[in-house]
Amino acid sequence: SPDAFFCFANKPLILFFENPKNKDEVHKSVWNFNESPIVIIVDTNTIEIFNGFDILQDTKRLRKIGGEDKLDDFTYFELVTGKAWEKYNCDIDHDNRVDYKLLSNIQDTRKIILSKFQKPVTDTENVQNIKITNALLGKIIFVRYLIDREVKLNFDNNHKAWTNDDFCSLLKYQNKTERFFNYLSDPNQGFNGDLFPLTKAEYAQIPKEAYEVLIRLLKSEDIATGQRSLFDLYDFSIIPIEFISNIYESFVGKENQAKNGVYYTPLFLVDYILSETVKKHTDNSSTVDCKVLDPACGSGVFLVETLRILIECYIKDTPNYRENIEKFKEDINKIVEKNIFGIDSDESAVEVAIFSVYLTLLDYMYPPEIASFKFPKLLNTNFFHSDFFNTNAGFNSKLKNVDFSFIIGNPPWKRGKNESEKPLYVTYIENRRKEEKNHGGPIIEIGNKEIAQAFLLRVSDFSMKDTKCALIITSKVLYNLQSANFRQYFLHNFIIKQVFELAPVRREVFNKSIVAAVAPACVLFFQYANGQETNTNIVKHIALKPSRFFSLFKIFVILRNDIQNVQQNRLKEFDWLWKVLVYGSYLDFNFIKRLKDDFITINDSFDKDTLVKQGIKRVDGNNKINTTKLLGWDSLDLRKEIKQFHITSSHSKWDLEEVGYIYRENDEICEDIFSPPMLLIKETVNTELESVAAISSKKILFTDKVTSIKFRDKRSIDDYYLLASLMNSTLFAYYVLNISSTAGIMIEQQINDIERFAFPYTYSDEIIREAKKLESLKKELFSAIIDDRQALVEQAKENINQFINKAFGLDNIEQTLVDYSRNIIIPISMKHKGYEKVFLPCSLEDPILVDYVRLFLDRFKSKFDTVEKRFVVEIWHTEQIIGMFFKIISEAEYKQDIIWINKQNDKTGIFATIIKLNTDRITDKLFIQKDVRGFEKEYFYIFKPNEKRLWHKAIGYLDVNEFSDAILKAGGSYSG
Repeated sequence: SPDAFFCFANKPLILFFENPKNKDEVHKSVWNFNESPIVIIVDTNTIEIFNGFDILQDTKRLRKIGGEDKLDDFTYFELVTGKAWEKYNCDIDHDNRVDYKLLSNIQDTRKIILSKFQKPVTDTENVQNIKITNALLGKIIFVRYLIDREVKLNFDNNHKAWTNDDFCSLLKYQNKTERFFNYLSDPNQGFNGDLFPLTKAEYAQIPKEAYEVLIRLLKSEDIATGQRSLFDLYDFSIIPIEFISNIYESFVGKENQAKNGVYYTPLFLVDYILSETVKKHTDNSSTVDCKVLDPACGSGVFLVETLRILIECYIKDTPNYRENIEKFKEDINKIVEKNIFGIDSDESAVEVAIFSVYLTLLDYMYPPEIASFKFPKLLNTNFFHSDFFNTNAGFNSKLKNVDFSFIIGNPPWKRGKNESEKPLYVTYIENRRKEEKNHGGPIIEIGNKEIAQAFLLRVSDFSMKDTKCALIITSKVLYNLQSANFRQYFLHNFIIKQVFELAPVRREVFNKSIVAAVAPACVLFFQYANGQETNTNIVKHIALKPSRFFSLFKIFVILRNDIQNVQQNRLKEFDWLWKVLVYGSYLDFNFIKRLKDDFITINDSFDKDTLVKQGIKRVDGNNKINTTKLLGWDSLDLRKEIKQFHITSSHSKWDLEEVGYIYRENDEICEDIFSPPMLLIKETVNTELESVAAISSKKILFTDKVTSIKFRDKRSIDDYYLLASLMNSTLFAYYVLNISSTAGIMIEQQINDIERFAFPYTYSDEIIREAKKLESLKKELFSAIIDDRQALVEQAKENINQFINKAFGLDNIEQTLVDYSRNIIIPISMKHKGYEKVFLPCSLEDPILVDYVRLFLDRFKSKFDTVEKRFVVEIWHTEQIIGMFFKIISEAEYKQDIIWINKQNDKTGIFATIIKLNTDRITDKLFIQKDVRGFEKEYFYIFKPNEKRLWHKAIGYLDVNEFSDAILKAGGSYSG
């Protein structure tokens, strides 16, 4: 119960306490609450600021950040602009948080208990030991929850509220502990339900040492080398129930996680998906009827949060529910039985999911009411331990006629390869392909045996007419070249409502996991079309970009231009549009389409005699051949010797006997790819996303990490210089950013040759001449003949970029788009040194702001200027916010087109103006959506945070087009 709190984007970032009676309890509670990074405690004469995520074991108090001297770090603008969080980034690291500590303790305990069992001889024995251990830990957590809730239990006719010491004493006696756990599940005495059930034979297998480990855990003694349990600091009456369900992640373990492609679902993603599905449904419904299926439920976090929403809805509609608590118990049990359904192939996951549902139900009870609560039986009625692709399993018939409102979840991500048996999901796709009649549309197919794709299709078997689906999948599904046929099938047979793409922040989505993962994720919101036409459907596409708020608090910062709407048939027609939507806009689409329409590709420029091959495979293979012809040749060191337009000469020799195999043609060595002249291109692009290509003038060996282009039709050497220039260019980097299926999605600096050689081709003598000049300069630079060539090298490189832009006929908009990707998007995405400067503020009368404003003046002055009136822009400037008012004033008032007003000392006034103009969650709109705009009778306006990237000319083109369209729709006036 804080006295006040500061909430930002629905997150309670700061809690304030004034003269608290029990400071120790405040410190412990805040840490267990696990939501507020900063706590400010005001006593009569002192102010103390604490880190809400870090508690000290010795004092059992939060770590102190400072006192009154640090208050200026937490002023309003320091908070909402993120500067406060940048300064205290290290202090609020997730390693100290209660969720991380608890998961770590559970994982260590589990590992030690498993080691106490007799060494399993078979896989079946190992699975059995894991099941028993998981169940035992689940029961321990449940009892500790009852203890912290101060629930009175009547075990052995002793009716009392248990303590942690009582429980530790019980665990010393194995038979008595077994009786106690059976009592908790007894329908007549305990809670009933399916609470981690164990048979008598399974209890008998538990080694005595396991109970000793549990006692050490509960008493906060060492449970692993150097690892002390913190159970004396945990308060399970405060720790969010939804977090407890994620303990399943530690049950899975690293090995199985990698094997099965299972990753816990971050709660911020659960919240987002449910806000777009279940929450919207209940907000617009008069009942709590909302049937939800999670086909890969894991620990049940989606279902737990769904249940919470439904119970809250029930309470809102039944304000006097506590007058008949027994009826309330019955009603919330019915809510579960009628609406909550889950399937998972992991038995422990199903047990944890049921456990999580049970705890959620108890969360709505006072302690005296908990003791008499009876859990509903959910196993094999609502929750099923089964493979979702087993069409013969019992859940198929039980769920077939359930009218699901939503099918949601986070199915596993893995590719089928090297399996001893064909996976069920592959068999399912094969059988479905045979059953479906082909009406001229795409045939059902999944790429790379990707199980996530199979889940997207399988949910249609449980979809009624109005069933909506939302699944978290690997982003690779939308971009991989091998999955193009799957995308065509999906686009023809499913209606995509929304795509929420997280690939740009892939390093931060699962980084708080015990088993951290770098995986590109996206959320697909869709429906099975059931034969309905899909072409005209509008897909809402949102691409989340990196930000300090997301890194620290998982608060979504979504710029206006990160949200785009596209007609579904455009995705059918232009498969590459999926990637453009991530980093580009409709302007980028138009530009790239023009390049594709007006020019052939590099690949098209090759004739049948052109040799395009990779080098030596440095892996063991069966195709070893005689390499005598290559003995004594120089070899290329990729890390040091190949640069753009230059290959150094300090080559080494390979022992070819140690090489696996090389490119063969008719069972002979094809020397041509290693013989000059040839263009060598590194497999990876550089950090600017440009290729690294250079011409080799001597014989040289290289690995398959290099592609060689060899013209065998006696073409001019000029053609090599031209290709090197095209692929080493800034325009190529722009193309990679918007087209590559990997760069900015999975592996930042990788691009495959199919996409590389799809780059448009044009011929220019200017480009060739400058490339030869640049090569000569680089040779001089690297040979140290002349040491002042770097500036000339950079200028020659820039000249090539300009000649390429000229050759492709780039207009002002297109050149601006390339500049924006080069100087804003790529530096942020690739974390270039000094990339933070794009977040710096613009100065008063900054050229960036002038360029932005000129776009509006060029567009509107001719329309609104008259003999008596002038169109002008009034700019309000502060270090944090910039506001622009686009006005028509009288000729008598007119002095200049751009009116600059310094509002640095009137930040309160500028904020009051914004609130007056737009009262709808102004803080979130300005500092989360980065944009407040609108129309008044005499002017239109736009406010944004003062960050250079937000006022770039490329953004200006989008903004001016939007205002222009709005004015046209309003009939040419500002009003309306």
